[in-house]
Amino acid sequence: MSEPMSTPAETRVRLKDGSYAVLTLADVAVAALHTPEDDKYEVLAVVGGKNVPALALARDALNGRDPWNTNVAEMALHDLGFSTLVRRRFDNATGEPVRLTREQINNSSV
Repeated sequence: MSEPMSTPAETRVRLKDGSYAVLTLADVAVAALHTPEDDKYEVLAVVGGKNVPALALARDALNGRDPWNTNVAEMALHDLGFSTLVRRRFDNATGEPVRLTREQINNSSV
C-alpha cells in the first residue's frame, strides 16, 4: 500500500532579484485575510472561499518581496495545496482562444 500524500507546510519561491525565499502555508493563510479579491488579475488563488490574485497573495505572504513572476507564485501556492483559477482570453473577432507568442509570454512577468 502506498502512503497518502501530504501537503507540505512550506515551499521555496524564486524572487524577482534572483534569490529564494520560503513561503509557508501559515503565511499564505494570514496574507489571505488582508489580500482583497480583485478580478482584474488573470491568475487567482482560492483561499478561504475568496478568489485572490495569486501574485498579490504571494507578495503579501512574502512580506512585500516579489516572486519572480506570476507562474512562480501560482506554482508555489499549488505546492502548498491551494487551487488556482486561470482566466482564458478569447479573440472577439474569431471566437478562438488567444494564443500568446513566446515573446509575449516572456514579457508578461509582472
